[in-house]
Amino acid sequence: MHPASIRTAIACVATLVTCGAMPQEIGQSTSWLDSAAPSTWNTPGQAIPTAPKIESAVDPRCRELARPQQLTEDARVRERGWDLVGAFQGGWDIVVTGAAAGYDGMCRPLQYQHFVFVRGVFAGTLSPEPMNSRSDGALGQVWLQNQTQLTAEYSRYRETDALCCPSARTAVVFEIEGSPPTVRPVSVSTSRPPSATESPRSDK
Repeated sequence: MHPASIRTAIACVATLVTCGAMPQEIGQSTSWLDSAAPSTWNTPGQAIPTAPKIESAVDPRCRELARPQQLTEDARVRERGWDLVGAFQGGWDIVVTGAAAGYDGMCRPLQYQHFVFVRGVFAGTLSPEPMNSRSDGALGQVWLQNQTQLTAEYSRYRETDALCCPSARTAVVFEIEGSPPTVRPVSVSTSRPPSATESPRSDK
């Protein structure tokens, strides 16, 4: 092999090794939450997505814990094969309801999603794909801000994080706009709590 080719090959290998050794700050794969201004996945007039198929059998005891249907929006989500989970959020003619396709061994929701309705019209979901509890990008809380805005908070995990304790949280602000109404992400911010090993500041 020509000496120049050998030098090029060595440089390429060194670059790959270096890049492979660089840990990502949050998670180990690219997430939509890593973008400061993510593209929207919702479209006007879209249909409520069907619940994904779960290979393992669902424990009947977990299904018994599902929230009973209370709203028209609940019925429409259940018709698409979802179990209702958690409390719905409502106000300003907006309803946000969570639903899951399955559960883990502790009855935590797997392949779950949050659905947004405005004046009874489906406006989209709060994640581009279903999420799993205790995994990077799992949605935890939703706050309605006003008639056109809501905020959702997602858990962020590194590979070294214990499943109980994500090392960061990402807040996403969503805007509701258009006719038919459509929900879209407009800003993303990630915060990391102080390390448990840090000593509290003394005012003495």
